[in-house]
Amino acid sequence: MTMTPRLRQFGFTASPVFALTVLVTLGAFGFIGVVLVQPNLIAGLLGQETAGHISGHFRSLDHRVHDLTFGFLVGTAAVGMLAQLRIPSKNVAGQVMALVPWVGLILGFVLTETWTFAPAPILGALTLIATILHPAGRRFFRSFSASRVNRVMLALVIIAAVPLVAFASNNIELQRALTDDHATLGHYGFLAAFSFTVAGVGLLASLRPDGWRLTAWVAGLLPALLGLASVVYPDVNSSLGPVWALAAITWGVGFVAAAELTQNAEGPTLLGARGAVSKSERG
Repeated sequence: MTMTPRLRQFGFTASPVFALTVLVTLGAFGFIGVVLVQPNLIAGLLGQETAGHISGHFRSLDHRVHDLTFGFLVGTAAVGMLAQLRIPSKNVAGQVMALVPWVGLILGFVLTETWTFAPAPILGALTLIATILHPAGRRFFRSFSASRVNRVMLALVIIAAVPLVAFASNNIELQRALTDDHATLGHYGFLAAFSFTVAGVGLLASLRPDGWRLTAWVAGLLPALLGLASVVYPDVNSSLGPVWALAAITWGVGFVAAAELTQNAEGPTLLGARGAVSKSERG
């Protein structure tokens, strides 16, 4: 029995264990989605108390910005794993991006001493296993090189680093000092991890490994979506002020624009670009 071209693209022939790990990880993401949307369906498995707590997510206006931030954070990891469903050897960036939110949550845990998402160790472990088993093999690290760095995007990440660090520091202090519902549920830790994720994915996109354009769009969308949520819900806890919301949206749009306008340039700088990328790199 021979594999179809679609299965070959997925990576079954190169690494069936990798393919299985990706499917299991995506299945876990799907299960979490069901838990959030219809917690009563699994109340018997999780218990009424846990299901009752989960049922409050994405339904309480007071937690809306926090819940959306959680969705953006976990969604980043899910999108990175989804990218492995088609030609994973050309989606190295997506695989690395899937790891970034879990690293952000670990940093948040270390700095706040509050664990914010119980399934994170399982999902993070599965993502790490998939990274180790990635079909790109030795080419996984070869797609990172100094010649690929986009200096325009890197400069934008450095500019954003200052407010991101300040935002993370403020939420870390809130998580450690407050005893309200938001702190009890680890919501300020989510926001700190979100800051780390934006910086990490932005830096990854700037390095331009194989499949980097997806990471560039995600890095730009994350702050833009938080800014948009702050505009829609200006009076909700942790909502950005109008000035910072506009700044987040502007930076996100500018980052994606910089990625798209310089995608065919080799070593783009703030003053121009050095030639065009090769056909193989562009592919």
